[in-house]
Amino acid sequence: MASLSPYERTQVVDGVENANNTIFQFLSNTKSRISVCSDSTGSSVSVGVELYETATIDLKNRGVKVKYVTEINKENIYYCKDLMKMIDELRHLDGVKGNFAVSETEYLSPAAALEEAKPVRQLLYSNMKTIVEQQQYIFDTLWNKAIPAEQKIKEVEEGIEPEYFEVFTDRDRERVAVFSI
Repeated sequence: MASLSPYERTQVVDGVENANNTIFQFLSNTKSRISVCSDSTGSSVSVGVELYETATIDLKNRGVKVKYVTEINKENIYYCKDLMKMIDELRHLDGVKGNFAVSETEYLSPAAALEEAKPVRQLLYSNMKTIVEQQQYIFDTLWNKAIPAEQKIKEVEEGIEPEYFEVFTDRDRERVAVFSI
């Protein structure tokens, strides 16, 4: 695939080779930061596909800050621990659906569900400023709701039930409830 155009565009990229080329162009265009949000399978793709793992390590070596939100569970904890060694910060959020990455100028999202430790087959790409800004806002919102990976990993490994703090409001008063599930 030829290098990505500087003109604003959004497109669907089909096929593993084309998707990989687009991903690597996206990564090489990134200068300062990448924000990644993925479901519980995403960490296996980032770490379990050698090409993506190498590219992630290259980001770190170039000083690109990588923030990553995913759902951490018993099935992916191994991948998440490895991922933590390659990125700046990993956080956990229950029930994450979908996958996307956004840099300072571009946006990528696999168009099909990810398969454990398998390369991406189809993705959406955009360098439209409004889409990049919207997706960064969505990432920031999820990031602010997520907890540090170290905390979730400890809970999973030690079988600790997470404590939930929730505020319920009605028109007359606010009630605060603390409970465990």
